Amino acid sequence: MLKIGMAELSAEIPDTWNVQGMLTLTLPSSDPNVKPNVILTKEYLPKQIDLVSYFTRIKESIQKRGIKDLKISDEKDIAISGMRGKMMICQWDVSAMAEMMKEQNPNQPAPNIKPGQLVKQIQVTLMKETMAINMTASFPAEKFQDYYKPFQEFLKSLKVE
Repeated sequence: MLKIGMAELSAEIPDTWNVQGMLTLTLPSSDPNVKPNVILTKEYLPKQIDLVSYFTRIKESIQKRGIKDLKISDEKDIAISGMRGKMMICQWDVSAMAEMMKEQNPNQPAPNIKPGQLVKQIQVTLMKETMAINMTASFPAEKFQDYYKPFQEFLKSLKVE
């Protein structure tokens, strides 16, 4: 029987169940309005797909969101815990995303965000056979280096069995 564990929570999982899911980690911030976070998902794909094709789909979905000032600043191959992967860093003005959300959902109140508030996001994809692990880490651009270093340490600590 499988066992899963997450801060202050654990459970036994029947052998016939697949463990797929999402985990959100929030990093400490001195700014009460900013919640830097890492969202990690693990899923089993219906069939094996090569890493480049899978990552290209993720990258295209980010680009198709319609964020006007989206800029990709880095893209590279990585390996973590014996898994091949890809990493991309992009940046945009949060007000552009808020404007897009308002256009998509005109009946919903839009967040009050001033132009010039930049976010940098790291997209990491790891693949092993049909298992895909995706991480999205979003940090304020002006404090990116402060958060990027602990994020790199987090990546080094990942163990995939």
